[in-house]
Amino acid sequence: MDAVGRVKPTLIRGIWVAAAFAAATATAAPACPLEVIGTWRLVSPDEPQPMLVTFGTDGWANVVTVTGSGRPVDFDTMAQVRFQLVPRRDPKRIEFQTTRGNDLFPAGTSSWQITSYTDESFASRRSDSEAGEQASWSRLQTHRYFLTLATRDNAATFVMWTTLDGQKPAYEALGATKQGTAAHFGRVPDEVVQAFARESKRADETMMRIELSEAEYRRTHQVFEAWSSVLSRDALAGDDADNQALALVDAAVQSVNRCGLKIRTAQDGAAASPARRAGELVRALRKINDRRHVPDKLFPFRWKPPAVAS
Repeated sequence: MDAVGRVKPTLIRGIWVAAAFAAATATAAPACPLEVIGTWRLVSPDEPQPMLVTFGTDGWANVVTVTGSGRPVDFDTMAQVRFQLVPRRDPKRIEFQTTRGNDLFPAGTSSWQITSYTDESFASRRSDSEAGEQASWSRLQTHRYFLTLATRDNAATFVMWTTLDGQKPAYEALGATKQGTAAHFGRVPDEVVQAFARESKRADETMMRIELSEAEYRRTHQVFEAWSSVLSRDALAGDDADNQALALVDAAVQSVNRCGLKIRTAQDGAAASPARRAGELVRALRKINDRRHVPDKLFPFRWKPPAVAS
């Protein structure tokens, strides 16, 4: 056990809940599967116009063309195809179903064999390519993502996911907050979320904010989705909000570290007792990872997605 410990997801009623939680937070092999959701650009000096494909969470892939200033708000969808990852958990190929063929996808069923990949790029071979040519794709940054661990004395401890799209920041936060004298685990009130959108100088508040790549965000957001699903089914015990917040913070950290160490959970060469309360865990993580924290002076409050050069 490391300095901040491993917290088991206790106090959750039902085997299916524990299974869903484990699936979302389990530690995987060092090399994670390809995370294809997002916008990708074909790396080709021969293309007069940028060739873009956006893979959505709804199972549709859009062939996109660049118009206007070349930012995502100006993209036009030229064609849509259905896609699925095979196998889903560790894809080796992407299969497509196309009603009407186009330059990128032939009509009917076709696939791309994944020959290599990282979080930011992948290479593929089309099933209809007789010569076996490979295409290289690089991820296009259309958003920026941040994860915040926050605590305010004994009044609130939570995890917040922040998404920037160049317009209005989006915040999603779960954790424990006090309502009167009673603690409650669930969605964090907006006034508390907004208070931690920027750093505080209050002595009773601690926050740690780190930037995530899109692939890292997709992986750790599964924790948010799993806990939200449990909450929507009223499957959490209602009398131990701090323990639930402790488990949530631990799960979020594990998900960030799933494919490589990003948040340290122990001082180098040191051992310590595990954290017993959620706020204690957040404060310990901030202390250990102080250099990884993104302060307000480095936070891109006015960030805009870069234009896609033609």
